[in-house]
Amino acid sequence: MKISKFVWSVLVAFATVALIAPQQVEAVIVDGRVNGQIQLTGTGTITESTGINSNGINSNGINKLDFNGQNSPHGPLSVTNATGDFIPTVGSQANFNLPIRWTGSGSSVTLLDVFAWSILIPGDGFATATFFSLKSVTFDEDSLTLIGMGTTQLISGDPLVQKDSAARIVIQGTGQDFTYNLTVVTTAVTPEGGSGLCLLAIGLVGLVAVEGLRRKIATRQNRYA
Repeated sequence: MKISKFVWSVLVAFATVALIAPQQVEAVIVDGRVNGQIQLTGTGTITESTGINSNGINSNGINKLDFNGQNSPHGPLSVTNATGDFIPTVGSQANFNLPIRWTGSGSSVTLLDVFAWSILIPGDGFATATFFSLKSVTFDEDSLTLIGMGTTQLISGDPLVQKDSAARIVIQGTGQDFTYNLTVVTTAVTPEGGSGLCLLAIGLVGLVAVEGLRRKIATRQNRYA
């Protein structure tokens, strides 16, 4: 099996972080793959686009989808449905680290920035999903469909238990004037090929980040106590 340069670079970078900062990490149990699906709902707007002209969609342009809400363009979106390991997230809020920017249309699309959502599970842990690629995007002023791939991670319980998986994301919306009522569905999937190594890299990130997650959870709990 050939391993891409991207996978190797992720492994090396994350392993380096894990080696130089082990004293900052609390114990965490890594326990297999996360299973299930999570649905986010909210609104989003294509606020910048050099991909739309008077004749329609320009496949060479750059498009940006903002997630509307209190922290716009980062959301939040609401967790309205979930299955499997994601059930404890229902009722929580999901924030995105970045708007989504891409070029192209149809199946000839390129994601310009790695984007992710994160969810604080009150009193229980943290869920994240990170997306590295887009498979297809179709949109006009009234509708949007975006499909991508990446990884998802759930850290919860006491002691903390970490689960990881490859993931598929589907963002769909209808509306007008490039503002959409969005449904964002993230589904854990069985990894293929080098995806297992990507999950190992994500696992290393989780080990280094656990202390930060505990602090965020404690801060939120104290704030609303």
